[in-house]
Amino acid sequence: MTGSLSIQNADASGQEAPVLTFDRFVVGKSYGSLTEAPDAALVGHWRRLYAHDEFPLDCAPPALATVLMMRAYMHLLSPRPPGNIHARQQMTLGAPIRLGDSVSTEVECIGKELRRERRYVTVRARGINQHGVECFDGVLTLIWAA
Repeated sequence: MTGSLSIQNADASGQEAPVLTFDRFVVGKSYGSLTEAPDAALVGHWRRLYAHDEFPLDCAPPALATVLMMRAYMHLLSPRPPGNIHARQQMTLGAPIRLGDSVSTEVECIGKELRRERRYVTVRARGINQHGVECFDGVLTLIWAA
């Protein structure tokens, strides 16, 4: 993604982190935030892929919220064990993301449980712009491999 990128991970220590296993998830814990500033170059890439997608010229496409949510998940919940399954996703959109907005996506564990010998982890990813306004609120349910 073009634009600026800033990662604030609650457990950053400079050393390589151990694999994030099911047992290490803490319900209610924030795993940090990822701040990105979508720009015209990113939207240009989007328009090339989705030429018929219509949205205001000064805004990022609404579906970009999913991109920001997944990028925060990938950056902040790592290293992950191989074999996780993305089981479910839910998203509520808020204020439009305007070009140049600085959107910080915080990732928090909101649940974990064992069901039928599978490890389910539920995380919330909430995107807030530089004015403190919510742009999206997403929930991911994952079957965690280890």
